[in-house]
Amino acid sequence: MIERAVAATRSPRGSPVRTRNRAALIAAGAEMFDTAGLMPTLDDVARHAGVGVGTAYRHFPNKYVLAQAVFAETMRSMLETAERTAQIEDAAAGFAAFFEAVLEPQASKRALGPLLRGAPNSGPDAGEVQTRIGRCVQALLRRGREQHTIRTDVTATDIGVLMAAMAHIIDTFGAAEPQLWRRLLPVLLDGIRADAPTPLVGRPLEMSAFLNGLAAQH
Repeated sequence: MIERAVAATRSPRGSPVRTRNRAALIAAGAEMFDTAGLMPTLDDVARHAGVGVGTAYRHFPNKYVLAQAVFAETMRSMLETAERTAQIEDAAAGFAAFFEAVLEPQASKRALGPLLRGAPNSGPDAGEVQTRIGRCVQALLRRGREQHTIRTDVTATDIGVLMAAMAHIIDTFGAAEPQLWRRLLPVLLDGIRADAPTPLVGRPLEMSAFLNGLAAQH
């Protein structure tokens, strides 16, 4: 896994060796933080990456700065994957892949999310994330309505609320059952299908109210 990440990651400037070392540290940090939270030290990560401890500290002054770099890489990868799912021709399959793309990193990086959410320089800013995710949702909704596979009364903010609810499940129950969100995802997907038997009642959130609700969480 580390070797694949090293090959795929490039820093904007610096020698090839420096680029490889940085990539190796980020990949090793991702593996260790996934399994042990933020308990590993930067020295631990350096040894796991096969990089000298002094080299590690030249790239990252402490493990929290490294964690920010891991988080930023995760966010960039998540957004790129989500945007690819929005191109899937079958909208129902696209929504399944979209939720998977957005939720899996939140589950696997659960230790980093609460610490770094909203932290400066921790990845794409909130406005960029919301805009890019919103475009994915709108594209899938539009295609799903054209294909008569996604219910017509569900809106983009409804999808956003459902994503927030799934994220809350991950935050609340992920430690006890890391895959609970996968168990419940089919319930969500069945509920947005065009053949769902029960109509929605009440009004959807206005986008401004939805964004204000998200901001209030941070």
